[in-house]
Amino acid sequence: MQSCINNLIEHGAHLFGEILEPEPVKALYRDMVAARAFDASLFMSEAEYLAQENHFNANPTPAFNFLNAFEDQLRFIEQDPRLQTPLQELLGEDYDIIIKKAVCGVPDAWLPGWVRERIRDVNVANLGPYIKKPFRDITYFRGIDFHQDIIDWPQGRVEQDPSTFLTLYVYLHEVGEHDSPLHLIPGSHRFGATLFPHRLEAVGHGRWRYTDDHGNQMQCEDQKLLGGPGYVGLWHNCTLHGTRPVTHESEQFRLSLRYLLGRSKNHRGTSAIDGVNRTLRGQLEPQVTRRDLNDKGIARIRGNIINSEK
Repeated sequence: MQSCINNLIEHGAHLFGEILEPEPVKALYRDMVAARAFDASLFMSEAEYLAQENHFNANPTPAFNFLNAFEDQLRFIEQDPRLQTPLQELLGEDYDIIIKKAVCGVPDAWLPGWVRERIRDVNVANLGPYIKKPFRDITYFRGIDFHQDIIDWPQGRVEQDPSTFLTLYVYLHEVGEHDSPLHLIPGSHRFGATLFPHRLEAVGHGRWRYTDDHGNQMQCEDQKLLGGPGYVGLWHNCTLHGTRPVTHESEQFRLSLRYLLGRSKNHRGTSAIDGVNRTLRGQLEPQVTRRDLNDKGIARIRGNIINSEK
């Protein structure tokens, strides 16, 4: 447990590895895949897309959520003491699951040509606005540029304190080099919340120069998370991370679980996340988190940093 806290302080992440029993993870994955047609039929026509007013409200919510049909099968993850114990130490015994959702990395072969053109060089290729509305209870993506999970939680959006939010990520199948694995940048949390798109410059293979909103710089390296069914990672909401798209070498789509966890609004006193946050410099409760969207939620800034590295 202490190693988890120490790793969050030092690296902004703790990688549990393949900690979960693989057989129930594989069974969950099989049942999820059987519950939906994961293919090109998920996408709207271009005419249906153009009839929309904006890109908002195209993601899962706690009520409209694919995972609600799998509550019983998820308990072995949510009640695993190897995960529960450090989370209770970090966030309190009454910590909240702010939201949990299935996340699907979409292969290029699924994309209609008109969608492919619209997301070309977009830094957050969230495909939700292009998906038929009944199927938007999953997050679909095609590569996500380096970002912090505080991006979705500016001041006033929720009753809980977003500075306490942590992300727990679970792989449901083998995720290799070509399957859109997560890339984390250990240590990047130390600058606190910075405005998206972030100021990152590639300086070598897997190495970056990260500049905060005040001109402070650090040299850092990204870490690729490769693993099999039951691989679990945990990271701070200011830790930079992202993915490259599923490549042509991979024939499978990536289906994973993402939990956003936070300290309960009713919690009294402090918990270990406060100690983690005291080691950081910079904003932890930002009023504004991004500058890349217009008033309809459509990207107005293009360019993908994670794909710029040679």
